[in-house]
Amino acid sequence: MPPAKGRRLALKPLEDSDAPKLFAAVAASREHLRRRLRWVASASGTEACRAFISSPAGRSAFGIFETKTGGLAGVAALQPASAAAGGPVEVSAWVRADKIDRGYGVEAGRLLVAAAFRREGTHKLAARIDPTNRAARKALRRLGFRYEGCLRREKRLNGRWIDQECWGLLREEWKR
Repeated sequence: MPPAKGRRLALKPLEDSDAPKLFAAVAASREHLRRRLRWVASASGTEACRAFISSPAGRSAFGIFETKTGGLAGVAALQPASAAAGGPVEVSAWVRADKIDRGYGVEAGRLLVAAAFRREGTHKLAARIDPTNRAARKALRRLGFRYEGCLRREKRLNGRWIDQECWGLLREEWKR
């Protein structure tokens, strides 16, 4: 995906030089992120963030950068939701704890959705969220996603089983 620019944010592939900014964002948001993302504990320093950036998961991730300051406000990603060719693409994102409630999730989501549907062959986007994550649910609704169901006790996180809500957006439902 080429870089995408919105009113206040830009999505760009993460580079090795972004590792200190990524670690600072994770460190500032660790308690907030730990409740929903299992990898947070392993993000123990700049080197761990560099390793993530060079990994397959990191190569499908994009930094959410503030256009005015260049600061890293979060991370978004597009990944195949299944191994089937032309299958759904999973959308995910997180925003720094000190940048929440500024509409960054929705703005970054709009950029990500537009980029995904401009790819040849993408017919559906999928998202899975923790049912207690009201902000994610609100952002997905604002982006046009529809609730598709709940997978009960689908994911093990922090020693307990958690449910996952499934949300989807079809290309023909997308409001450009």
